[in-house]
Amino acid sequence: MKSRIVRKILLLFLVAFLVLAAEKTALGQITSTNWAGYAVNSTGITDISASWIVPEVQCGNTIGGNQVNQGVAIWIGFDGITGTALVPEQVGTESVCYNGSAYYFAFEEDSTIGPRTANHAETVPFGQEISAGERITASIAYLGNNQFRITIADPQAGDSKTWDGIFIPNAPRTSAEWIVEAFYNKNTGKQVALPESKPIAFTDCSASVNNAAGSIVQLNAEPINMVDNNGNIIAAPQSLNQAGTSFNVAVASPVPEFPTTILLLVTTLFTVLVTLRRFNFYSIRERLR
Repeated sequence: MKSRIVRKILLLFLVAFLVLAAEKTALGQITSTNWAGYAVNSTGITDISASWIVPEVQCGNTIGGNQVNQGVAIWIGFDGITGTALVPEQVGTESVCYNGSAYYFAFEEDSTIGPRTANHAETVPFGQEISAGERITASIAYLGNNQFRITIADPQAGDSKTWDGIFIPNAPRTSAEWIVEAFYNKNTGKQVALPESKPIAFTDCSASVNNAAGSIVQLNAEPINMVDNNGNIIAAPQSLNQAGTSFNVAVASPVPEFPTTILLLVTTLFTVLVTLRRFNFYSIRERLR
């Protein structure tokens, strides 16, 4: 029972950033403040699939008080970039430090669960908890007639879950994504730190346009770099294999941010001081002549 309550609380953090991310990333952009991975932009997308290893989070320095300061969500989805009023269809896993402890769970999100509020995602009711280091497989398929099938599985534990015939009218189906995401803590309003772990590996990546399957390379998917407010790279896709079916997302060491506005003010002040000193110097010289 306690585990279920914790899951529900963590979902409040999760769903907030899933909506924000879809609104922040626009077609043609290659940077995002909280996404890293690849996205296909095309009409008539009919399915997407991938596998990945659930990354571990170290929670030794996590503060208490129901705070989340480290975590990562890994997911695949439709319409995260090009969706409009609809909640994108997504399925994935989250690794998070909550109140000093590590939690790992799978989630599914679609617009039939609820409106664009903190109620449109749900945890996957596997028979047992997922764990760091386990391989997860996931897929989303368009079945026609505004219906989707969403599947996620934990082969090592022998658990799987399928939502069949999810009715989502007027879904654009104009983008598909493989994403590593740093979410926002709803309580603090701050983006959590990604775990400094091994690169997060996506494998068996595939998507289809009008039922014709292709790889990341074949579908000309765009790479997305996660950057901070000053343009420093936080995480980026790397090591795309020749077949275009697998890639890593490497997390960079945190770069201390120095607000651009303050930097501009300091630079301006320094320039003014140097100018005044030079002016005073020449004024004194003229008086001494």
